[in-house]
Amino acid sequence: MLLTTFFNALVYWICRPFMRAGPFQVFGNLTASYIDFCYATFYKLITNSQKETEKLIASAVKNGTGKGKIAIVTGANSGIGYDTAKVLGQVGYHTILACRNLELGEQALTQLTEETGRENFELMSLNLASFESINKFVEEFKERHGSLHLLVNNGGVCMCPYSTTAEGLELQFGTNYVGHFVLTNALLDVLRRSGPSKIVNLSSLASYMNAGIDRELVTDKSKYNQSRAYYNSKLALVLFAATLARKLEGTGITANSINPGYVATNIFQHIGLSAKIQNMLFANTVMGSLTTLAVVLDQQYANTTGQYFVRCQPTYAHPSANSIKEQDELWGFTEELIAKHSDRRSYGTFL
Repeated sequence: MLLTTFFNALVYWICRPFMRAGPFQVFGNLTASYIDFCYATFYKLITNSQKETEKLIASAVKNGTGKGKIAIVTGANSGIGYDTAKVLGQVGYHTILACRNLELGEQALTQLTEETGRENFELMSLNLASFESINKFVEEFKERHGSLHLLVNNGGVCMCPYSTTAEGLELQFGTNYVGHFVLTNALLDVLRRSGPSKIVNLSSLASYMNAGIDRELVTDKSKYNQSRAYYNSKLALVLFAATLARKLEGTGITANSINPGYVATNIFQHIGLSAKIQNMLFANTVMGSLTTLAVVLDQQYANTTGQYFVRCQPTYAHPSANSIKEQDELWGFTEELIAKHSDRRSYGTFL
């Protein structure tokens, strides 16, 4: 839809002049967020998310998109991850729910089986805030499965009070980005030999809100700001996808990042938005999963890589994502963090 293309671009070009303009950045962020929210509300009214999902399912089943393939969805026990996993299972993927809370994961597994009538869902334990847990997950996955065709890096935390991962990294950056960095790198060998395969990182409009990756937010507790730390982690996921697309060119692996929009999920628990208010203001999780599903299932995006998607369309990513220098600086910084906080050799190849 041309109107969606226009508003996706408008939000970016409102943010763009202010991204690195010091105190004026807040003005750009607020203005862009307001416009994006207004259009998101309109988009929600004119888009039948269930119907669009059914179209994607029908096309994918017809094309055999998921037949005989394996997918991992992190944070799949609820919200966007749950609805993403549900559709992937419906189109034939053997879908692994990679969840921290196994009790909720078991409930999700049972519910998915009942709702779809399918047995191609599997629950595995994964805590993205623990390198040990990630390492164990990867080992168990490779023991059980010889291929992997889709990795959806969906799980995460949002604007929580200062805390750290098991290894001592700032929690939001450590969970949302570094955890997925370690997981993805450790699974690249399987993704390569299973190609064509896909990696999808769930980011956010928040990726526009910082001037660039702020290392001090990660390394200096006194500089912690729960909103800016969240922005930092979501921007890092966009850069990560862009870097993977560049480094993996020619391997049969595509990597993209997406903004699912304003979605009513439990990720907002730390900022006091009740479920009732969220349900009034935001889209449901079926709509929240649409952009991920479009990237994975829509044939027009079968070979698309290195893009940032909003409302099922590629649009402008933060300028840092287009800078090889900034991509490589983030990659190096991430490797330094991992080396400092763990025995790096135990957690993947890191290209």
